[in-house]
Amino acid sequence: MQIAALPALGLALTALATGAQATNPKANEHKSGDCSGEKNFSHAANGLTFVTMDDTSHCVYLALPDWSTSTWQAYSEKTKDGGICYGDVLGNMSGEEHNLDTTYSKRIKCLLNCATVNGASRYDKCRTVGDYIKKEDANWRGSPW
Repeated sequence: MQIAALPALGLALTALATGAQATNPKANEHKSGDCSGEKNFSHAANGLTFVTMDDTSHCVYLALPDWSTSTWQAYSEKTKDGGICYGDVLGNMSGEEHNLDTTYSKRIKCLLNCATVNGASRYDKCRTVGDYIKKEDANWRGSPW
């Protein structure tokens, strides 16, 4: 009886692994600088684009369903809590823990989920790292034009 259950267990584990690959974009904020302890704020949703960092958060854990076609891009400014990103494009971030205060020379205040593939719409493309995005242009993704 236990042996017959093994194929079902294998299918269940495969389904879980497949589901993990199809997760929504995530940006989980923590008060600690190393992302230990409980989450301060959790952001996860299909279509999640802009995520502003709370001033009491010091670390963010990032995840995306497909790192080969998109990334999280860090910005030095946010229009408001729950707003959008502007300021210096600090860099592209991988799926791991990032200290908001020390990863770059400026604090990460906002994240943009953007496309890295050629042929992506100008509205979905990542901006060029090192560019400065003016507040009035913040709602446009993609390289400034």
